[in-house]
Order: sequence, then C-alpha cells, then structure tokens
Amino acid sequence: MSETTQFFDMWRKQLEESTQAWTRLVSQAQPPTAPPDPTTFWRPVLNQGLEQWARMFAQTPVSPDLMAQWKQFLDQWIEAWSRVLGQAMNSESFAQQMGRSLDGFLAAQAPVKKAVDQAVEQALLALNLASRTQLTSVAKQIVELEERLERVEDGIQAILTRLDAKERS
Repeated sequence: MSETTQFFDMWRKQLEESTQAWTRLVSQAQPPTAPPDPTTFWRPVLNQGLEQWARMFAQTPVSPDLMAQWKQFLDQWIEAWSRVLGQAMNSESFAQQMGRSLDGFLAAQAPVKKAVDQAVEQALLALNLASRTQLTSVAKQIVELEERLERVEDGIQAILTRLDAKERS
C-alpha cells in the first residue's frame, strides 16, 4: 500500500469516525435540569480527532510530498467540519444548548458584577471621586433645574406680556 493511499485511508476513517461521533453527540438530548457544560459537548469529537492524528504521525514517515498531502488533508478536513458544524448549529438542540450556556453564564456573572460594582464604589469613595451613580444623580438635578428655570422664565414672560397689554389699553 502506497504512502498516499495509506494517508488518505486514515484520513477517510478519521473523518467518518468524527462525523459519527459528532452526529451521536448532537442527537443526544440533555435533560433540562442538567447544567450546561461546554466541555462535554466538544471533548469526544476533538479527542477522537487528536488520537487519529497522533496515530497517523507515528506510522507515516515525514516527506515533502507528505506535507503537501497534509495541507490538502487539512483543507478538506476544515471544509468537512465547516459543513457538519453549519448543520449542527442550525439545529434546535444546538440553539437550546447555547441558550442554556448563556443563561448559566449570566447567572454566574451577576453576583460577580454586583461585587465589582460595590468594590468600585468603595474605591471611588476612598479616593474622594464621584461615582457613576452620583454623576447621574447630579445630571438629573441639573436637568430638573433647567426645566424649572424655563418655567420661571415663561411665567415672567407671560406676566410682562400682560403688563404691556394693560399699559397699552
């Protein structure tokens, strides 16, 4: 068996095994109570591919022709995975998994964000600097004062207009 044939047979076998592993993984529905874990989603497929690559490099001698074949293999492998991932990402189960992952991330991030906001407030207070909340409050007060001044100006203008009308009559 020639080196090229052996290489492509190994590649074909690896691609078929990866596709089967991916299909099994995508078709499995996780129970809704299970927390999302991205590593369990990708690990079986990636591990299988890495093991196949390691076996291929251990069995095949390196030659200039092999490197050209390797590039061709990578190009085809990327294209095949692109199609498989495109189909998987268009599925409802993938969208649900991503939604659960995002919900879990946001739920985990909320307490951290609150703690960071409190720490920033305390640091600004210690440095005698205004916080965002304080600046927003001051800005609201300034807007309210401007609105009051406009109302006072409008009232004064109305009174002046009446006085001018009485003087003319």
